[in-house]
Amino acid sequence: MYNEYARGSHTSRKTLLPMSFFASAARFLGAASLATIILGGFGKVQAVDFVTVEKNGTKTELEGRIEVEAQDGGVLLLTRDGVLWPLPKEEIASRRKDDKPFKPFTKDELAKKLINDLPGFKVHQTKHYVFCYNTSPGYAAWVGGLYERLHGAFYNYWKQLKVDLHEPEFPLIALVFENQESYAQYSRKELGDATKSIIGYYSLQSNQVNMYDLTGVEELRIKGDRNSAARINAILSQPGAERTVATIIHEATHQLAYNSGLEARFADNPFWVSEGIAIYFEAPDLQSAKGWKKIGGVNRVNLFNFRKLLRERPETSLTTLLSDDKRFRDPATASDAYAEAWALNYFLLRTREAKYIDYVKELAKQPQLVEEGAEFRLAMFKKHFGDLTTLDTEFLRYMRSVQ
Repeated sequence: MYNEYARGSHTSRKTLLPMSFFASAARFLGAASLATIILGGFGKVQAVDFVTVEKNGTKTELEGRIEVEAQDGGVLLLTRDGVLWPLPKEEIASRRKDDKPFKPFTKDELAKKLINDLPGFKVHQTKHYVFCYNTSPGYAAWVGGLYERLHGAFYNYWKQLKVDLHEPEFPLIALVFENQESYAQYSRKELGDATKSIIGYYSLQSNQVNMYDLTGVEELRIKGDRNSAARINAILSQPGAERTVATIIHEATHQLAYNSGLEARFADNPFWVSEGIAIYFEAPDLQSAKGWKKIGGVNRVNLFNFRKLLRERPETSLTTLLSDDKRFRDPATASDAYAEAWALNYFLLRTREAKYIDYVKELAKQPQLVEEGAEFRLAMFKKHFGDLTTLDTEFLRYMRSVQ
């Protein structure tokens, strides 16, 4: 997940690579990448950094906090809106510091900036989110309620497992477009042609979730006030809509994971963990006031796909899943990879909960802009879970019994 800026919907079975993260990191860190200086971090009071960037003859001054600095002068800058900017040395015209402490934008400041950047849009604020939208106020409010329920469920779940998470440093942003066309026009710079099949995604660089109104043409078949939550629920409670709603929850789970300390943006976190956790949380229950019957219930879609994989599953399947993220990027193997990622997270949380929590906590401490590699990934996994052959046997036996 950390080799790319945009995380696409798992339901599309396409892993997007609009810009390889480590390739872009190498571009600005260069030969000094192994000697980077980690400067930033949540909870640390630091002075504001001003970096003037010059591209194509135009100069722009960015205000933020330098998270990582390379020996050659390239930096990773975190701006007040939560955006991460990998800036190569050759694009930096000047730098200066200010004595005032770095402070993220407030929700009101973010709202003002978003409306300025997106003419014709409106803002809906909730306790933890800023929704910028050009669809109906009712749909924006419906998504707001869904995301707030997810926020509470997410933090409560990890609290019960004694995982100490922090509140997001930045207000969480979600853009909600009126239709697929306007969403595609905005998202094409990150997703390219994949906008046709991706209905929503979380961007590691901008730290926001982008989506469009999922009621679509179905709203024409169900009469009533377009702003009515009951009408929206009636549309999205249909069996065919379950996967689309699951997708926007999936992407919002990524956003929460990266803003709570469960995972670190631009660190070498294995896809199988990040995607597995998002799938673990994604399945909604729109008939319930709480949004879910049970977090971590059996994900029927991925259980079905995993059982298909079992028919011809290679002996090396677990090793390749753990070693790197290639299977997630290949359309021919992505569906199997997502299914096995969900299944492995499901299995470990139910049979090795304490070890799983220790493993996730260690992953969260990984530095930004450092690619650890397959050997490191396997060694860390074995440190917590032991011999892979033994584990794989127990994993398959357990998952075959899941109903």
